Amino acid sequence: MALFGKKKTNDYEEAYNGLNESLKAVDRLVIDTVIDDDQKAASLVDKLKEGQPLILNFKELDEFQANKMLAFFIGATYAVEGKTVKINNTTYLFARRVDFMDGSLQRFIQNLPKA
Repeated sequence: MALFGKKKTNDYEEAYNGLNESLKAVDRLVIDTVIDDDQKAASLVDKLKEGQPLILNFKELDEFQANKMLAFFIGATYAVEGKTVKINNTTYLFARRVDFMDGSLQRFIQNLPKA
């Protein structure tokens, strides 16, 4: 075993290199309303892991349910070394760090109407 070897690319470089140049992160965006359903939440996290950024609205939930589900999605986003962005009091963006690299998510958020 050698101490020095060929430099490996990290996970982000590999994910970024595997992206289709013509398909921006905003084109893969999933927009949904969250309900208190663990199975649906798990399927949304699967989409996040597959490279689909999520914009989720928690308005249908009471305060306890919303906090529970928000914590779940924040934790899942953290686990994939992603980022959570608060859009308004009930809506959040969850995406992997690599999904922010093309700048399309930032432009999408900046162009949202201000409430």
